[in-house]
Amino acid sequence: RNDEDENMRLMLKFRKKGRRLPQVRRKSRRSVWTLVLLVLGFSTLCGWTLTLSQNSVSEAAQPAAVLAQTTPAIGTVDAIPASLQLAQETYLARCATCHIGIPPEVLPSESWKNILEDDNHYGVPWTPMRNPDLALAWKYARTFSRPNNPTEDPPYRVARSQYFKILHPKVKFTEPVKIGTCISCHPGVSSFNFRDLTPQWKDAP
Repeated sequence: RNDEDENMRLMLKFRKKGRRLPQVRRKSRRSVWTLVLLVLGFSTLCGWTLTLSQNSVSEAAQPAAVLAQTTPAIGTVDAIPASLQLAQETYLARCATCHIGIPPEVLPSESWKNILEDDNHYGVPWTPMRNPDLALAWKYARTFSRPNNPTEDPPYRVARSQYFKILHPKVKFTEPVKIGTCISCHPGVSSFNFRDLTPQWKDAP
């Protein structure tokens, strides 16, 4: 009762002096709304994070067979980006019509430069490529090959290339390595597919 009388006395005092009552209630309402907004924002953030993590887990839990169906098969040694599709097509059109196409990875860059510019192609006279075909084929070969060891001469034959040996670490060749013998282990070479192997090599260690 005494508290009510005191509150009434304060109200009359402030009204006589033309003042407004202290904004205690307004401040308390602002604090409540601020707290509500913070809680809602935090809840939204937690829900979004949880959704992302659940999606990642569900993708990781998919069987390999399902992922294989959605991932296109790669026949080349390295995946070819869209920006180099034309360069690869030009290389194959000029270099895979008389013999199988050789992946640039098996020879060093210096070897490819010499081969593409040579007018005596392995003892067979031919008309060297000119631009723009030469520039495109060289762009493709240079991108997917590596520099030669500076202490060695660039190899002119695949069998003498260290990179060819690196790509076949456990293969013991029973006959001289030639371009035509690739198909004995890589049945898809006619379509520039060097990932598919014959059954005796498919499960080899």
